[in-house]
Amino acid sequence: MKKIAVLIRKENSDFKNRLYIEAIERFSGAVVLIYDSDKIENVNLKLNDVEGILLTGGDDVGRLDFYLIEYALDHDLKLFGICQGMQSMALYGTSNQLVEIGDDSHYQMKKYAHKVFLFSGRLKDIVGKDMLDVNSYHLQTVRSSKNFLISGRSNDDLVEVVENSSHKFQIGVQWHPEEMLDYDEASNKLFDSFVNL
Repeated sequence: MKKIAVLIRKENSDFKNRLYIEAIERFSGAVVLIYDSDKIENVNLKLNDVEGILLTGGDDVGRLDFYLIEYALDHDLKLFGICQGMQSMALYGTSNQLVEIGDDSHYQMKKYAHKVFLFSGRLKDIVGKDMLDVNSYHLQTVRSSKNFLISGRSNDDLVEVVENSSHKFQIGVQWHPEEMLDYDEASNKLFDSFVNL
């Protein structure tokens, strides 16, 4: 089984954290839990033989986000950023901050909240589409990305996908595919590719 490190954020409920774990296990991955309270030396021990890192959603960029991104880049690991995790990928290597959207247009309790248009890149290749319907639970956004290519935007032009086009899987998405696995084919392709590529 391929080992995947999952960042567990203290602000998330046990239910939300469990969704990420179950998403990895659904595609036969073995989960290694990294807690945002872990000391760096313990994080390094846990990362020793993993093949990928999942940066989960949360409230703000945590102290481990940038460290885990740098580790994935330095060790050529798969990297999957979800919601806050994607924002951390976009902000990595910059002094930029998150920007308030100013309304709740991207915070909607719906199975599908809006569309995302995909440009050429890994995610488009994985899902085999140039447009996705996605859910949406965020009030902040990023304006740009320094170290990862922007490869998808919402229909109102917010950044929704960032990726490293030279790696087989280093992708960040602004939505929550772990909550869509029971009804959305693209979300299943995304997690399957992350775990098993």
